[in-house]
Amino acid sequence: MMMRDLHDEELRALLTFRERHGRRWKAALLLRWSAGADLDEPGSPHLRRLRNIGGPRWLLGLSVAALDDAAARLAGGIDWELVATFLENATGFARGAAASLDMAPARAAHSLAIAIELGLKAYLLQAGYADDWNRIHIRHDLEKALAHATDTGLLGVPKELPDLAAILSPAYSRHQIDALFRGGVSPFDLVDACGCVERLLVSVRAQIAQADPDAPSVSSHGNKRGIADP
Repeated sequence: MMMRDLHDEELRALLTFRERHGRRWKAALLLRWSAGADLDEPGSPHLRRLRNIGGPRWLLGLSVAALDDAAARLAGGIDWELVATFLENATGFARGAAASLDMAPARAAHSLAIAIELGLKAYLLQAGYADDWNRIHIRHDLEKALAHATDTGLLGVPKELPDLAAILSPAYSRHQIDALFRGGVSPFDLVDACGCVERLLVSVRAQIAQADPDAPSVSSHGNKRGIADP
């Protein structure tokens, strides 16, 4: 049976073990698994679960690159100020889109794409995804951001969002939103899209508040400090 993807808690346990035991950490973990001594290690329940479902063959085949990538993604703590900034600006761009529907539909669509990106990345930041990892691995791919967010536990995703992201993402990632509106025809209903993005941000905001009630409050008024990187 193919080994499933590792949970973040399991990855953290492996990374901590690797840091504690150095270059021959796999041999050290195999020895502890065989002797039952892994129970004395940080994250021992996760290490024991990996022993039971993965075993020695899986461990020996685990690549250095996979763990290094996980280390980069999980680096550091949660930057709650950045979470608040991203969500604040997502809200601002969503409101800007709603205000420019009739005058500049392509601009409104671009603002919606930015709002989706920043909203999803705000959620990923509070879930432990490092901003640098998001910038390198997700960039402006709205479908990938949505997949990571839902895999990480985002609830209440509007049912229309996957289709909207699928339309916007290819053009948005290549800075070609205007091409979607050539000929004066919109590829989706912009009013419905604004409502979809607003519901997404409501869900993200609620889960961020639930994750840490003591985190800096997230304003509903947008500014330009967290504009998505070019």
